[in-house]
Amino acid sequence: MSIQPIAPIMPLGALSPITPTSLESTPNSSSGSGTQKATTDFSKFLNDALGQVDALQTNADAASLQLATGKVQDMSAVMVALEKASMSLSLTVSVRDKVLDAYNQVMRMQM
Repeated sequence: MSIQPIAPIMPLGALSPITPTSLESTPNSSSGSGTQKATTDFSKFLNDALGQVDALQTNADAASLQLATGKVQDMSAVMVALEKASMSLSLTVSVRDKVLDAYNQVMRMQM
């Protein structure tokens, strides 16, 4: 039995250095294709991550049902499935709380 590692949120190699720019040197882009692509990529990433959490929850429910009906012999597999689901859900809730906190801080900023 092997435990699959949790996939990282973003590979570290994908980070690019931040370079300072001024408003005058920024090209005027009215098409917004870069913003559209970034929004699509983030949306896809978020949907995939939530899908993985849902799959872990479904797997844990199925494992606990099999345990309750006596169809599973290895209780450790059930416990691992339940822990994976619990940890992924708690991570998701923590990320949601941090995002809401950041949003509220931005909304409290004075212009």
